[in-house]
Parts: sequence; structure tokens; C-alpha cells
Amino acid sequence: MNTKIFLIIFASVFGFLIVSAIIGNVLESNGILKTLSPKGIAVVKMSYFALFCVLVFSLVPLVLKYFISMQIKVGNKESFLLQWIQGHEQGVVYGFWTLCVIGLCMAVPAAIKAGFFK
Repeated sequence: MNTKIFLIIFASVFGFLIVSAIIGNVLESNGILKTLSPKGIAVVKMSYFALFCVLVFSLVPLVLKYFISMQIKVGNKESFLLQWIQGHEQGVVYGFWTLCVIGLCMAVPAAIKAGFFK
């Protein structure tokens, strides 16, 4: 699995989150965001949540590739489990993504019920 695209996605989303938070703080300190309605705040929360999800999903292949390379450097290259993970890297990533989606399916309704997106 080529991790270059995931690194680009991770870095660009992370940078956008930081820059947009700085811009939002500047606008709020200047009093421009005082007129933002509750629906506008909900849109901002949903946008940041979606960007956070993209950030986490792009981080999974990067961490897995880093884990494999560090295990090889440590000397666990002949380990059966490491060889299996290397051989099925794409399936392992899809498995982690599936776990994340299952967690989102449980957490998002609870967040909506608790009023997070209001």
C-alpha cells in the first residue's frame, strides 16, 4: 500500500485544521463571529468532526507502515505475525477502518442524542 497519498492527506488536513482554528480565533477576537447562529456553530462542529475523521482514517496506514518498519529495524523480521501483517497490509488497514466505522456508527447517534451537533 502506497502511503504517500495518505501522508499528503494527513498533512494537508492537519495544516488546514490548524490554520482554520487560528483564523477562527482571530475572527472571534475581532467580534466578527458574534452573529454566528446556532446552526452555523453546528455546521462548524460537523465540519471539524468530518475533518478529524479524515485525519484519523489517513493516519491508520501511516502508523501501520511505521510499525512494520520499526519492527524490522528492531530485528523482528522473521516473526510470523510481522510477516503476515506485511503480506496482508491492505486487509489490516481495511480492518482498522472497519473498526473505526463501527465505532462511529455507535458514537455519532449518542453524540446527536446528547446534543453535540446543536
